[in-house]
Amino acid sequence: MLVRFEYPRTMNTLIDEFLAAETKTAAKSSPAVDITESDKAFVVLMELPGTKKEDVKLMFEEGVLTVTGERKPYEIPERAKVVMNEMRIRAFERSFRFGPDVEAEGVSAEMSNGLLRITLPKKAQMQPRTISVK
Repeated sequence: MLVRFEYPRTMNTLIDEFLAAETKTAAKSSPAVDITESDKAFVVLMELPGTKKEDVKLMFEEGVLTVTGERKPYEIPERAKVVMNEMRIRAFERSFRFGPDVEAEGVSAEMSNGLLRITLPKKAQMQPRTISVK
């Protein structure tokens, strides 16, 4: 097997790739989110694999929903040798502005299988209604 090793170029490439991997990991610390809107509510779906619901906090204030939390580390067996480690402990925070049309008292959340579902109902006066002509 022939391996070509050009010292300055190879070392710089290794360092650049290492730093880029660390930067990418930090950039991915925000969980993926989908937001849908219907006549009656907004629904926020957030991917939080490996995160317990006890480690997630929600706050809705002045039309802004803020979700914060942290994925805690898992226990590595005593004699195990780590071959690859991409699952970092990650704290996250995401905020979304919904404005005055959300009924703050009705906001609810549930978490199942690593998916957080937050329902933000719209105020009654914001929901479309049919008006009959007399």
